[in-house]
Amino acid sequence: MSEGQKVHVNVLSKEFNVNPYPYYKLLREADPVYWSEETRHWLLTRYEDVQAGLRDASRFSSQSSSTFAVREDFIPHIMPLLRSFSQWAVMKDNPEHKRLRGLINQAFRPENIKDIHGRTQQTADWLLDQVIDKGEMDFINDYAFALPATVFGSILGLDRSDLPTVKKWSVELAVATGRVDSLELMLKGQESLLQMSSYLEDAIKERMERPREDFLSFLVKAWREENKLTLEEVVAQMVMLLAGGHTTTMNVISGGLLALFKHPDQLELLKKSPEIMKQATEEFYRFTSPAQAPTRIAACDFEIGGKEIKKGQGVMPMIASANRDPAVFERPDELVLTREKNPHLGFGNGNHICPGMFLARVEVPVAFETLLRRIPDIRRKSEDEDWNMNLSFRGLSTFPVCWG
Repeated sequence: MSEGQKVHVNVLSKEFNVNPYPYYKLLREADPVYWSEETRHWLLTRYEDVQAGLRDASRFSSQSSSTFAVREDFIPHIMPLLRSFSQWAVMKDNPEHKRLRGLINQAFRPENIKDIHGRTQQTADWLLDQVIDKGEMDFINDYAFALPATVFGSILGLDRSDLPTVKKWSVELAVATGRVDSLELMLKGQESLLQMSSYLEDAIKERMERPREDFLSFLVKAWREENKLTLEEVVAQMVMLLAGGHTTTMNVISGGLLALFKHPDQLELLKKSPEIMKQATEEFYRFTSPAQAPTRIAACDFEIGGKEIKKGQGVMPMIASANRDPAVFERPDELVLTREKNPHLGFGNGNHICPGMFLARVEVPVAFETLLRRIPDIRRKSEDEDWNMNLSFRGLSTFPVCWG
């Protein structure tokens, strides 16, 4: 690029979504605080700035639900969607965030989620039992999604038969959070939101009458004892957990396997040395960055990276770019499973760090250890890569694999 030439990156384009990392590199080097006309947000791409965007609530407010509509004329049509987003804990600043997060943290206490490792292991083995004799599977539907969804569904107390419907709702809602420039997709996500909310409200009311030994019952118990949330707020937190929780884990498992296929030396290392699985999980989160673009809104006028940010403007701390910043990570574009210095932001940072982080740190190691032990010759069926069109939750839509 010649000196003085203006950078332009369309983060909603197919080219960006298929491989955003060269564009992130360009922005970090040429325009690290970049105004995106397509999303109407400032994009922060350097690690230091992204970390500040995630941690510094005095400048970067999380009450940014209104920024999901990339066009003003969408807003009247998606008010139920924006209302639900506005009630999610991740869209709140303190003290509201603390009030909502407290309920989630209380229900996520270890004594309320018993034997999670054993439950995850049993689920992983069961899922592979269903496909191992077939010699092939769609890795997304049959394993990467099914594992965290089944585990979290069992924690919640959801019927396994409901999981395909829950997946449909979650995927369509996740698309709507991706700041798409399609009203049709946002309306589809809104309809899924309403259906999921109704489903969860019925489940909560049933637990109020007949409590069980499941997460949802613990959540209801905490809610009724604290009496600090409305039913609508409780449902909104459950929608947030369902839509965001297993979607990110799915993307790490599938994106991690694709990365292993592209780094065969690391694949062989993981097969031979499963004891590095804990380190490998952190590297998978750095390398894949499953939640790559959270939103903030400027709480005041301030300067960052030589740019003047005005109060009320949208800001995106681009986690996926920060996790590839060479100022922090050596060989940032390589998968290094034994990476020692790895302060990645894959789980977020600050007050809004992922509440299900400990659950993901169980599910991902079990997923890979079980898969590579039972199907060591797993391989891609095609070199094609079917990436979704989602700026927030970038991941594969399908991933055909085979063995034998």
